[in-house]
Amino acid sequence: MKDFVLYSVKFDLHELAEAQKSLGNNEVVLCRNFTEKELAELKEKLKKEKFPVRFFTCYLLYKSSSKELNKFKGKADFIGVVGGAVSVNKFAVSSRQIDFLFAPCSYGRLTFDTAIARTAKQNKTEILIPFLQFLDAGHSSMVSLSKNYSFMLKLARKFKLNVSVVSFAGNLAELRSMEDLKAFKSFLERKFEKIIG
Repeated sequence: MKDFVLYSVKFDLHELAEAQKSLGNNEVVLCRNFTEKELAELKEKLKKEKFPVRFFTCYLLYKSSSKELNKFKGKADFIGVVGGAVSVNKFAVSSRQIDFLFAPCSYGRLTFDTAIARTAKQNKTEILIPFLQFLDAGHSSMVSLSKNYSFMLKLARKFKLNVSVVSFAGNLAELRSMEDLKAFKSFLERKFEKIIG
């Protein structure tokens, strides 16, 4: 299992690598809506320097854009879409060129349904739940968010989707160990059982 971080200049790569290693994370995906120049420079740095973890790059799309997708496919190790709206979630799972759908649920109404789950299964899109979403949420928002993710996980189980909780940290303080992230996924799954029980 890899951890995913929301990469920015706030991260010193050596500090990030050491922190992730101490948390038991050996593979880290650096996610960002990179410019071509930023991505090329980062990949060059990752080639030249040695780190105690293996780094990957992931280009993030924040909207449904085939043009942007085609521009960066093959330049980053992965392509991910930040969802949260039904239309963006559908776009994310509709192409085998997209590896990950981040944050498919938001506060309020449910934005992940059977049709999206079925398409995600067909195209092998991995679903990622950012722990950061919960860190940033107020109490009422967290209740709504937990409920929506719990229902999403029920659909994911039904369609045998690959779902992980990742830190999506924007700084070192927001990092979590793989064990903590797995435990949080179990909590969300149990929460669903409690809601319907």
